[in-house]
Amino acid sequence: MSVKPQLDLFAPSTAAKPAVPNKDSLTHAQTPAAPIMKDLFDSDFNAEDIREWNQLFPTAPQYSYHFKRAQISSAFDRPLHKRLIASHAFERLREISFLGAIDYLFHPNGKPANIRHSRYDHSIGVALLSQQYCRLMGLSDSDRDLLGAAALLHDIGHGPFSHTLEPEFARRFNLNHHQLTNKIILGEVDLDLSVRHLLEKHNVDPDAVIAILSKKSDHPHASLFTGPVNIDTLEGISRTKTYVHPHYVHCHPRLLLEAAVKLDDESLQRLDKFWQLKEDIYRNFIFGPMCFATDHLCREFVVDNAPDFAANDFLLTEPAFLRRHPAFRKFLYSLKNRIELDGVADVIDNDRPDLVDQATKVPKREFHINKDVAVNSFADLGKRYYEEKNSFLRRVGNLADPAQQAAAASLFD
Repeated sequence: MSVKPQLDLFAPSTAAKPAVPNKDSLTHAQTPAAPIMKDLFDSDFNAEDIREWNQLFPTAPQYSYHFKRAQISSAFDRPLHKRLIASHAFERLREISFLGAIDYLFHPNGKPANIRHSRYDHSIGVALLSQQYCRLMGLSDSDRDLLGAAALLHDIGHGPFSHTLEPEFARRFNLNHHQLTNKIILGEVDLDLSVRHLLEKHNVDPDAVIAILSKKSDHPHASLFTGPVNIDTLEGISRTKTYVHPHYVHCHPRLLLEAAVKLDDESLQRLDKFWQLKEDIYRNFIFGPMCFATDHLCREFVVDNAPDFAANDFLLTEPAFLRRHPAFRKFLYSLKNRIELDGVADVIDNDRPDLVDQATKVPKREFHINKDVAVNSFADLGKRYYEEKNSFLRRVGNLADPAQQAAAASLFD
């Protein structure tokens, strides 16, 4: 009996789309009609950067960020991975947004409009990179099972709206997605008791999976998850890039992974460009005014309505969460209809005491490259690429005005 060929979900379904001109080069007549998409981000990723990407990835296939069930079934050949994907806990991730509340403001990954990036698709993408790494390195089936399980389960504990609401769950109930991930893997939560059983049935130690995800493993390939250039980051930053630049996606995670394994001069140039992209994504998007204002206002809503929220809300899918909390749903969709970039958030000077009291501390991450160090293995990438963490003060602008919020919410009365 012939073996069914394994489908490569990284393969191009169509030819890659050519890069479009940078937004600054568009004439007024060519300017997109939707004002939110036109002026949403003050990004430094310009036409010159696009040309450089094209030179570094001349044959980059178009990467699909939304995977269909039939494709997934054909792409994973290890029985453990197939069963983990079919589990209730993993299926729940279909209804957990990738970037939280920001996913509800616009739809970055195509039509139909109700398709959003999810933790499910992201986890599938990370697991595909794990499979590709195992093939490139010629790893054993037991290593494939362990690393693939860690890839599939690394986000299994995310709650509704991902990182948007998690800080409030952590502050009020001491709950975060790392804790819930460990409990699901160990079979200590009623959400799904099958995950531990599946791991043990296929001779994968649940504690070994947790050790990899907790950066406490001595496995020779643990850097696949723990290093600065890890498969979670490769997939996540590539995916996030589609929010900012949906028309030219040349940041292909498989090719970046291959570069991280090959490590010749051209590969390091590709990885350098990726590291610069990561800084751009964090500076202008993740910690930018739009995402900051959205996340901040949603957290403030939970604070202001604290008695309505309970610890077990963290186990819900987002549709179930919105059904349980219709006031939050109304508030969330009011942001979608009223949010504007101008005045959304201001950076605060520490020398302005009149404004400091109104400001919130926002994380700041700066990404650096040390080109003087020798890189001979995947694990050595941590010597070349590093980051500094800091913070700055930011104040939400006119969106915090109660009158504006009330007017926006009245649209749903």
